[in-house]
Amino acid sequence: MDYIVPISEARGMLPESIKKILHIGKRLIITRNGRAEAVMISPEELETLEIKADNKLLQSIVRAEEDIKAGRLYSHKDVFKNV
Repeated sequence: MDYIVPISEARGMLPESIKKILHIGKRLIITRNGRAEAVMISPEELETLEIKADNKLLQSIVRAEEDIKAGRLYSHKDVFKNV
């Protein structure tokens, strides 16, 4: 669940807002004159959004998960034995 606050309130409640974002998983939408100006999200949510935006990376993750399910795995030793 997102929560929306005007910028004037956001200034005074920054520490509490960060706790909500990190521990409860909420997004903070900061408004100015009733319009959204900025959004604060957790680092984990940002990482997820970045991965979803990178189609090449997302496809690579899907292939890796398929390899794991199919048992196509190599040990660290196997990968670097000829290096």
